[in-house]
This record gives sequence, structure tokens and C-alpha cells, in this order.
Amino acid sequence: MELWIPITVLAAFLQNARSALQKHLKGRLSTLGAAYVRFLYAMPFSLVYLWGLHEIVGKDLPVFNTTFLMYCVLGGASQIIFTVLLLYLFQFRNFAVGTTFSKTEVFQVA
Repeated sequence: MELWIPITVLAAFLQNARSALQKHLKGRLSTLGAAYVRFLYAMPFSLVYLWGLHEIVGKDLPVFNTTFLMYCVLGGASQIIFTVLLLYLFQFRNFAVGTTFSKTEVFQVA
């Protein structure tokens, strides 16, 4: 079996587990609070990943020009908006519909 198959299955499982945990957290916090927790705790992992790419793998850091920053802001804002919408859908107690809706975000942004 090729390596990408178990990695993809694991990634799908972990995304579903993350969404389930967010739904549980939504019962204790507001929609924006639960979304904030996701991004707050993800930031250190993102920075370690960026450091690893630069120091271990040897990849160059991206050039911080206007186009790069525009894509970062657009991508970050889209991720935040769709996370808030996903958590909002969870309050209607339909996990499957909320999760399915979240998978269409790429098409909605395009």
C-alpha cells in the first residue's frame, strides 16, 4: 500500500475528531470563543512547522511582499469565517450537515 493512503485516512479521522471536539467545546463557549480557541492553540504548531521546514528541510521562507500578505489575510479570514459558520451549524445539533458544509468551503471561496 502506498504511504499516502494511511496518511489521508488518518488526516480525515483527525479532522472529524477535531470537529467533534469543537462541537463539544461549543456547548461550553460561545461560537466565537470556540473558534478563537482553535486558532489560539494552533498557532504554536504552525510556527514549529514553519521553523522545521526552514531549519530541518532547508526550505526558504516566503518573501513577505504585498501579494503574499494579501493571500495570507484572505486565507486566514476565510478559515475563520468558515470555522465560525461550522460552529454555528453545530448549535442545530446536526453534526453531519455541519461537517459536510465545511468541506465545501474551497468551492465557496473560489
